[in-house]
Parts: sequence; structure tokens; C-alpha cells
Amino acid sequence: MTQRPELLAPAGSWEALVAAVQNGADAVYLGGKMFNARQSASNFDHDEMARAVEYAHVRGVKIYVTVNILLADHELEEALRFLHFLHNTGVDGVILQDLGLARLVREVLPELPVHASTQMTVHNLEGVKGMLEAGFKRVVLAREMDLQEIARIKQETGADLEAFIHGALCVCYSGQCLMSSLIGGRSGNRGKCAQPCRLPYQLVDQGGKNRVDPSEVGEYLLSPRDINTSAYIPQLMAAGIHSFKIEGRMKRPEYVATVIRTYRSLIDRALQDSGAYTVQEEESRNLAQIFNRDFSPGYFFGNPGKDLMSYKRPNNRGVRLGRVKGYNRQDKRVEILLEEPLRLGDGIEVWVTEGGRSGIEVNSIFIKGQPVKFAPAGALVGLPIPGKIKPGDRVFKTHDAQLMERARETFTSPRETRKIPLEFFVRARVNEPLYMQVKDDRGLAAEAYSGEVGQEALKRPLTREFLQEQLNRLGNTPFELARLKVELEGKVMLPMREINELRRQVLLALEQKRLSGTRPPRVGQSTLNRRLKTALAQLEKPAATWPEKSLAVSVTDLASLKAAVRSGADIVYFGGESFRSKGPVGEQDIHDGAEFCRRHKASLVLSSPRILHDAEFESFTRMLERLRDLPLAGILVGNLGLLNRIGNYSDKPVIGDFSLNIFNSASLLYLQEKGVTRATLSPELSLKQIQEMGERAILPLEAVVQGTLPLMNTRYCPVGSILGGMAPGKKCGGPCKDQKFGLKDRMGLIFPLEVDQFCRMHLFNAKELCVIEEVPSLLKAGVTVLRIEARREDPHYVARTVGHYRQALDRFLQGDWNEQRDREAKQDLAEQSPAGLTKGHYFRGVI
Repeated sequence: MTQRPELLAPAGSWEALVAAVQNGADAVYLGGKMFNARQSASNFDHDEMARAVEYAHVRGVKIYVTVNILLADHELEEALRFLHFLHNTGVDGVILQDLGLARLVREVLPELPVHASTQMTVHNLEGVKGMLEAGFKRVVLAREMDLQEIARIKQETGADLEAFIHGALCVCYSGQCLMSSLIGGRSGNRGKCAQPCRLPYQLVDQGGKNRVDPSEVGEYLLSPRDINTSAYIPQLMAAGIHSFKIEGRMKRPEYVATVIRTYRSLIDRALQDSGAYTVQEEESRNLAQIFNRDFSPGYFFGNPGKDLMSYKRPNNRGVRLGRVKGYNRQDKRVEILLEEPLRLGDGIEVWVTEGGRSGIEVNSIFIKGQPVKFAPAGALVGLPIPGKIKPGDRVFKTHDAQLMERARETFTSPRETRKIPLEFFVRARVNEPLYMQVKDDRGLAAEAYSGEVGQEALKRPLTREFLQEQLNRLGNTPFELARLKVELEGKVMLPMREINELRRQVLLALEQKRLSGTRPPRVGQSTLNRRLKTALAQLEKPAATWPEKSLAVSVTDLASLKAAVRSGADIVYFGGESFRSKGPVGEQDIHDGAEFCRRHKASLVLSSPRILHDAEFESFTRMLERLRDLPLAGILVGNLGLLNRIGNYSDKPVIGDFSLNIFNSASLLYLQEKGVTRATLSPELSLKQIQEMGERAILPLEAVVQGTLPLMNTRYCPVGSILGGMAPGKKCGGPCKDQKFGLKDRMGLIFPLEVDQFCRMHLFNAKELCVIEEVPSLLKAGVTVLRIEARREDPHYVARTVGHYRQALDRFLQGDWNEQRDREAKQDLAEQSPAGLTKGHYFRGVI
């Protein structure tokens, strides 16, 4: 029998929580006022959180709390105390992103169930295994995984897997997006994403020439459609997904009510008979009407290419209402032939040929010149709409007043929609107190006796029908009468108030039992303080002494490797993603690079791709085994799956890449326990934060100091989708080979993009990171290795850049800090970056 999946709803406000519960959610995820990835939502303070848990648990619904951002050292203790509050409040789990916080929770609050957030970018079998071994009870999978991958993971691990099945889709692998952070200072890893992916861009070639006509394709080249899997519920259940997650903590409660109500019906129908499963037309219409950017099943059935994207509109489309037929000049009304019903109070939008879009709330409708409140599909209506509207313009209904009102009733009415069935038993005898017992659907029971005894009835003795009527008056409670058993001996009577009071008592007692049955044993304050002291003490040890300061450079071609070594690089990162504009990196290249580095006394570290789906993972690890005897100085690891099993395939030192989001000292402890020998810090850290970490670093620290930083890593490729024709059933024509492309924004900045050997896109910052003047400050702060990111650059760039940093590092090591030479070097480096230089987050941070 197919396992019943959990329907998991979002709640960014109290109204959304009620909407989720009343419309059939099995669980709700929400955030507190701090430490969550939707800082713009209303969220819940401590009192609201406790109230939310009580409200949900009485009704049999679980509460998960998002604590899914990266945390700085100074925030860790406060975050742990917040988690302690959540545990004692009785939440059913917390969703975490930060590796360090997850490591500390194991020691400080082992009683608290933790879920691995999708922000942890878990996208392969070994990543899931690693999370289970780290103590996570559930893994929220990357949205880029297909059902075959998920089914295999479920089969091999039995893990509790959660996946997004409806709502907005991030174009980038979650946890790997730095776009909002680096171009606008609002970090997605801190819950403040400004959604630059929803802005217009143009696809340009290396010379800046536009390769796409925006009027034909659209301008929103990074804006995905919303996920909608309503047609595929049986397939999702068969794959073994346990928790069906609806995205939308920023959405209105009406959205939550409508989507949850619809998926509740769909899941129940699939459980009843998956073979005859269908989605009703009204259900599809309601999902589209409440909010859509057009729909896609996401990656569940493979890479949909351009069908994933909403190129022409980054926000709600609504439902197509019809086309403009003409304009009645006499009445000054636009005539529209309706394809859907229209009511007063609905909102519509006309996609006008000239001037964008024109939207109004419908305050008047005319049919044949007569005002009406409602017009059916097929009617020719006249509407007063301002703007330059022409025949043929499309019209969409973006707001359905009736649908919204139906949704609103579920979270504003005192009468509850969702009811818990109860079984009552009543026994009444003359000269004895009336006995009442109630049992719920979990088998929990409560009982009580009346304060007065039964009297001999002269006129109206108690009857089953009378008791049924009284006990069924449960309108404003979460309960409903399902069964009634009655034992009446003789003609007995009791006052109605006594029966009502008894009913109130047993229901209150039952509510308390339902609550106490879901609340775990509390962790006392003294226990917490003792555990905190022990756990945090591990992070307070002074830093060890590390090897001599070094200069590293990351490249993806053999010529650049040789240029780096000749110009003074101590360490070269080589391999990993091969960019199609430069050609593949083969095993022979790695052999030749290792030999070249050996001869020139440099260290070669093999890079791993930062994303490795299972088939790619197996291919890469087979290569690692073939390279066992090569004189490599280490493996650069950028994803949690490879980190979890790298020791099975290589005995070389492991260096953690910045894609692991190392943001605090506790994360270093996590990596050390995984065998990591050096850690590359998150590019979102400030110099001050690095200094604080450097004072007690348990691993050598590496920092990126130069290069165009990757803003996005996406399974979607705009080049292949737009120019290559990539779509379901259609392969890409490969326009990226030997060519470079970029995305140009409204300000004229061009963000370079590369396509790797897996046809994934890497989008880079327009401005180049350069902190050559800060080399002394970084080294004094505790950084051991300075890294130049030059994976997309040519040998000339590499030689020039490495040369400048070699000289700057040597000056520092020789005690000859020369600010004038650093300024001159920066001026020279600036000539390589037409868009300009940036110091990234070193002096602004994201906190």
C-alpha cells in the first residue's frame, strides 16, 4: 500500500496558518522573527509561536520552524537558545541550513528533530546519507532532482524525503545563489533575497551583441514558471516522497487556503484509487487563478529547458479571460468575448499591444448595454478600461472575487472547516451523577461526572435524540460528533446547563491530552546552560599555527595552469567543471598538469564539480580511483555528497570549497570531523568576521581575493534553451561550443555565463572581485591561502593576475608592505575588468 504523504503548507502569518490547518494541511512550516529565510514575511514572535503550536497540535497538525540561514559566530548561542525555546514549546522539527548550527544542535539539543533545508543543496544519494549520519531526521531535496533519482535514494536509504511540489521555483540551486547578495547586498543565505532573477535581461554574445529579440522571446530570461504537480500526485507518491511541500510563506492566506484545499482533495483521491486519478477542471482553474507564472512540473521528469521558464512575465498571469473584440465609442467601453465567467469585484489585466499592461478592478459589466453583476463564459461584455487597447489584445482575470471569498471564509469564520470526529458515551441514572466520556480519532479519551445527580423526570426525561442534539453543538470547536452511545436507566433528567458544562469539561480535558501527547519532555535551563558551555568551549580554543602563507589559483585549462605556475602560484586547482567555451578537461590533461606542477614544485589539487547528480557522481568517483597514484596535493570538494564519501575513493587531503557555505567556526568543526584539511570561506563573510574566525580557527582558512565570482549555478541553461531549442523531447543544438555569452541587465552591465560539461549554467558577476590592497589585512586576520578564481579566464589573464598577487604576498612575507605598489597593481588589474572592480563583502558583509 502506498504511504500516505504529508501535505506541508507554508505560513507567513497567523491567518495563513489558520488557512493551512482548516483546509487540510498535515503540517505547517513557519518562521520566527529571526534566523529564517523569509525575513520579509510577518512571521511569528514567541507568544504567537506557542499559540501556533497549540492551535495546530489540538487539530492534529505538525509545526516545523525554519531556522534556515547562515549564522555568524556571534549568533550561534542566541540561535541555540531560540531552538531550546522551540523544543520546549513543542514544535515537531526545525529546518536548518547552517552546517555549524546543525553540528552544535547534536550536542546541545539532541532531543530536537532537525530537517536538512533545501538550502543545503542536497542533490545526490551520498548527500542524503551524509545528512542522516549527521543526525537529520528529514532531508528537503534540491528542486533540480528528478523522480528516478528520488526513487533510488528512497529505495537505498528509506529516508524521510521532502520535496517542493507547488509554487515559486528558484532558478538557481538553493544555497548556491549569490546574485542578490553580491549585486544588491541582500543575501538569500540570510533570508533577504531581492529576487534579481525576476528582472529583465538580454542574452548577448562575447561582443555584447544581443542574440535574442526580446519582443519575440521575452525579457525575463532567469524567471522560472511556478511548479505545479497536481497532475502527477500518484507518481510523486510512488517515488517515495514523504512530505509534499507547498512553497509560499510570502503569499496571502487566500493562496494558502486554495492551494492546500486543492492538494488535499488530490492526495486523498490518489490514495483512494491512483489508477483512476484525474484532476478536475475546476481544480486546475483554481490553482491557476489564485497565482501562476504559467506552470511547469519542474525537474521531476527531466530538464524541461525553455518550458521551465516564464520569459514574458515574472509575476502572476491569472487565467485567460478572452480577447478584445472591439471598442464601443458611444459608450466608451471595451468589448471582450469571455472565455471564463466574470463578476463584479474581479480583477482583470489587458496585455496591450502598446504600453505594457492595463489592469483594473471590475466595477461595472454590461451585456447588450444593460448593467449586470455576472457574465457567463461566452458572453460579449462591455467594460470601461482605460489605456490604448486594440482588438486582439489578450485579457486575463488576475483576481477572482468569489474564489477569494471562499478561501477567506476558511480562516475568518469562527466555525471551523476541519473537524476531528469524536465518539461520545453518556450514562444517566436517577440519583447518580451523569457520566460522560469522549474519544478522538487517536484513541485518546477524557471523562467527567456532573456536579448534580439525575432526578426522576416528571415530564421530559432525557432521550438519545435530545443528547445527540446537545452534544452536536460543537460549532466553534475543532470537533464534531461522529458516534453517540447512550445508557439511560429509568426516566431521568438533568438541567441543560449541567449537560453543556459537562460537555465543555470533557472537551477541554481532551484538548489537553491531545496537546500533552505531542509535547516532548522539556529540557531545563540548567541542562541547556551546561550543554551550551561544553559545546561552545570547543569554538573558543586559540588558533593553531599553520603552514606558510600560499597563493592558489583555480583554472580549467592546461595552458592557464602552466601560466599560473610560471607566474608564482603555489597551489593550482584544476578540473572540476569544464566550460564548453574552453573545451573539456580530460584525464590526460590532469596527468600532464600534475607532472608540470611536480617539475616546478607547485601543488596540484583536483577540483570536483560543485554539483554532482548521482550519474555524474559515479563517473567522477571512478575517475578518482583511476587517479589514485597521481601526485595530487588534494581534492577540492564543493558538495556535501562527495564530502561524505570522498575517503572511499581517494586518500588525498580534502579542501572544502566555498560552495559549502562556511560561515562560522562551528562549520569548521563539522568539516574537520569529515576529514577536511583546509576550508575556503564563504564569499559573504566580512573581513571582521574572518578575523573573529581566524582567532580560533581549527583549520587553515582560504579566501577568494580575485576574480569574477559565480552568482548562480543552474540546471537550466538559457543558451541551450533559447538558442539551442532545448525543450521536452528536444535536444539542445549545442550553440555554446567555443562561444562565450552573457546576460545584460537594465543598467548595461553584462554578467558572463559559462556552460559546463553537464549543460549547467554558471553565471558570474559583472564586476571583478579585487582586494589586492587588503592582502596584509587578510593574512593578519588568519587567512592561510589566498585564492584567485580564474576558471573562465585565459592564460594571459592568469599570468598577469597571479604575478601581481605573488609580488603582494612576497612583500608581506618579507615585511615590505608597499601601499603604492598595491595601488599600481590594482590599477593594472582594473584594465582587465571593463565593468569595474569590487571588494565584494569584505567591508559590507551581509549581516
